[in-house]
Amino acid sequence: MSITTIIPVPSDKVAASKGATRLPSVKGSTVGIMFNIKQNGSELLSAIGDLLREQHDAKAVLPPVKTAGIYLPTEEQLKDVADKADMVLVGLGDCGSCSACSVQVAAEFERAGVPAVAICTTPFLKSGQAMAARQGLPNLRFVTIEHPLSSLTIDELRERAKEAVSQVVSIVCADDELNKSEAAALADSWAA
Repeated sequence: MSITTIIPVPSDKVAASKGATRLPSVKGSTVGIMFNIKQNGSELLSAIGDLLREQHDAKAVLPPVKTAGIYLPTEEQLKDVADKADMVLVGLGDCGSCSACSVQVAAEFERAGVPAVAICTTPFLKSGQAMAARQGLPNLRFVTIEHPLSSLTIDELRERAKEAVSQVVSIVCADDELNKSEAAALADSWAA
């Protein structure tokens, strides 16, 4: 008797992709938000957006857009948000599949030329890293914050947003050379 394993991803190696050019600053930027069905996703991403506006002078935070699918947006949603935003917050990743999908959506924005940051919780770091590699962006950085998120109150979510905002700024606004060296170091640490 033999067992056939079906893997729901292409069998050929994914070509390396190029991420978006980093922003010189959050100041004056428009922040987009793309969230999935996860409880507290919109609230956490909106709280991070508010902090980017208050602390880093973002010009505007667009209303959150819920993915049309359970975890993934339509091409029209991606294009609409990419056309309006200078940077995008994506999530919420607090389990295996939603973490991988959040990173996939961030990779799609990156390939469209818009810096994007997926938000995942620490237990699902490996899931996010695997998806980044699968998307051809093995050095794609994303925010990791403590788990859980779905059971938190609004005040607790705001505290997590405070933990995340400096990571968001570092990922989106890093100088290109600094970003490349940080990404290479991060990739090395993931491989260890």
